[in-house]
Parts: sequence; C-alpha cells; structure tokens
Amino acid sequence: MSNNQTCPAASSPRIEAPRSGPDRSNLNYSLGLPGGPYCLGMARSVVGRLLGEHGLADLAELGVLAASELLGNAFVFTPGRDVSLAVRWRFGVLRVTVFDEHPEHAESTGAGRACRAYRREALGPLEAVVDECGGVLGLAAAEKPVGGSKLWVVVPREAGVRYAAL
Repeated sequence: MSNNQTCPAASSPRIEAPRSGPDRSNLNYSLGLPGGPYCLGMARSVVGRLLGEHGLADLAELGVLAASELLGNAFVFTPGRDVSLAVRWRFGVLRVTVFDEHPEHAESTGAGRACRAYRREALGPLEAVVDECGGVLGLAAAEKPVGGSKLWVVVPREAGVRYAAL
C-alpha cells in the first residue's frame, strides 16, 4: 500500500515557527520524574520558572509549594517509583497534578480507608493553604489504564495574592 500524501516540509518551501512566546494560554507541561526525593529541587525550579515565563509569576510561590508537597506525598507512598507532574493553565485556574504508582485499594476495606486517611492527613497542611487561597486539593484513584493515584491542586488567579497575604 502506498501513501500518496507528501510531507508538509517537502511541499512547503519554508516552515515557520510559531511567533508567540510563552503565555498563560499555552502553559501545558507534563514531566516524568524518577522515583526519589532528590528530584524535588529540580521540580520546584522548573515549576517556578514555567509560571514566571508564562506570565503567572504571582502564582509561582504557591505553585511551587503545591508541586513540592504533592510530589513529596507521592514519593512517600511510592518510594523508588516514577511519578508524573503536570502544570497547566485552563479556564482561568492553575492546575498542578501528580500521578504516582501507588496501588489501588478497595475503598470498602479497612486497609483502603486507613491508607487514604493517612495520605489525606499528610496533605492536610497543603490543603489548608490551598483552601484559604480559594482553591481545591484532591486525591483519587487514577483512571484506567494508568492506575495508581492522582493528586491535584487547582487555584484561581487571585490565589497568588491571597497566598502572599498569609
């Protein structure tokens, strides 16, 4: 079977790069991180820089805190396992999401409830800050086929001002 379509590069004399630079509308990054707390410092630096470069410097400190705490929680509950970090701006809110490989527990079992309560408790200080800033912290089983756990923080633009006032 042949493919009669031509390559866009071959049919166009010149491919131009997008003219726009980073702004809120294109803040959409996902990073895979190796399992271990040693990459927390790098993740904090990356998140802070991304938010600054995309015009959200006022949310950088809160975004860095959220990423650090969510990743720290993931590393405690899945030591030595890879995690994913996503930083996105959508619908007027900053979303920081971490996926880890913590095995799913049946919610109805005592072990499942105890694990979830312990994990929630470990995220308590971050949840209090995020709540005070008008945001939401969540923890849930990651959807199939990924598996594991999904932890997230969602904060509105004005959260940076609220955080600075704390």
